[in-house]
Amino acid sequence: MNGKQLKNSILQWAIQGKLVPQDPNDEPASVLLDKIRQEKERLIKEKKIKRDKNASIIYRGEDNSYYEKMLATGEVKCIDEEIPFDVPQGWGWERWGNIAQTIQYGYNAPALEHGVIKMVRISDIQENCVLWDNVPYCLIDENDIDTYLLKVNDILFARTGGTVGKSFLVEEVPEKAIYAGYLIRTRYSSLLNPRYMKSFMESQLYWEQLKNGTIATAQPNCNGKTLAKMLLPIPPTKEQDRIVKKLTQLSSFLDNYGLCQDRLNLLNEEIKEQLKKSILQEAIQGKLVPQLAEEGTAQDLLEQIKKEKLNLVKEGKLKKSALATSVIFRGDDNKYYSTICKIVLFTHIYTYSPTFSLERRSNEQSAYLLFFEFFLVYFHDNKSVMITADN
Repeated sequence: MNGKQLKNSILQWAIQGKLVPQDPNDEPASVLLDKIRQEKERLIKEKKIKRDKNASIIYRGEDNSYYEKMLATGEVKCIDEEIPFDVPQGWGWERWGNIAQTIQYGYNAPALEHGVIKMVRISDIQENCVLWDNVPYCLIDENDIDTYLLKVNDILFARTGGTVGKSFLVEEVPEKAIYAGYLIRTRYSSLLNPRYMKSFMESQLYWEQLKNGTIATAQPNCNGKTLAKMLLPIPPTKEQDRIVKKLTQLSSFLDNYGLCQDRLNLLNEEIKEQLKKSILQEAIQGKLVPQLAEEGTAQDLLEQIKKEKLNLVKEGKLKKSALATSVIFRGDDNKYYSTICKIVLFTHIYTYSPTFSLERRSNEQSAYLLFFEFFLVYFHDNKSVMITADN
């Protein structure tokens, strides 16, 4: 399991209520969600947000199934097939749109070196940080700034391109800034823990739902409706805090684990390569398999190769120049020497004796008739070679 897989597993435990123990004294999520609905009604009356036509309530019926009631029409439907897993008692399921106060697309304007206000782009967000020194300015009507203004605890997520779905929790805004058009900002109830919400947006459940709602084009993209329809598990407020605390404690461990895993992977690759080289070295040094006397020696093999070359020359398939060769031998001083040799062929010569001797064989029917199978071997430095004749 690599660092990413371990992190995904821990996030999965977190949103399934398996990371920290439940406290029966915690105020249940149903009460929290009711407070959020009341808060939204107040903001609607104050004309700070608009009413969501798709607002709903999710509850569990007496038959233990999950149901969703659409507030605008009163329609009720069973959503058991949408619920991915069971959650502990005291938790609840909710759609992101029901807990969000706004889901707002960013502002479209050219990036400028100087302007009215800074405008955060996707490229300005790296490793969960905004590179504020790189954030450009833009021109925008003063009346529109408030609509796109970034505030602490806002969550931005990319709606298009290679980073589609990637989210960023705004934890500081050192100077007034808005956000660019390829980003969507979601602002939600202050009764929810921002870090829990961000953790959900890193979980496998989030990515699976995002994938199902992503439009597959050359530039993959999703929209605010995809986010609004997402189901997420809501723990009691105090348990959200405990989950976030535990995730924070595990964060440095996960980072170190990931680094160690990367080093291990690199080491495994290096060991694999070194092992391969070592085995090959053992092979060419005669240490990989045992030697068997009945298999003959390398000298025997070399003699066979020489004979094969001689035959090929006789058959006209190989030039005589190919027979020019060298002899490597071990001297009395235990050192290796190489001597360049030249073989001269005659009409009746077709075999070679490895002892550099000339063999003479007699024909039983014609004892006086001798055929030399191999006639002469001489060295390029004109050294003499002993010639023996076996009768």
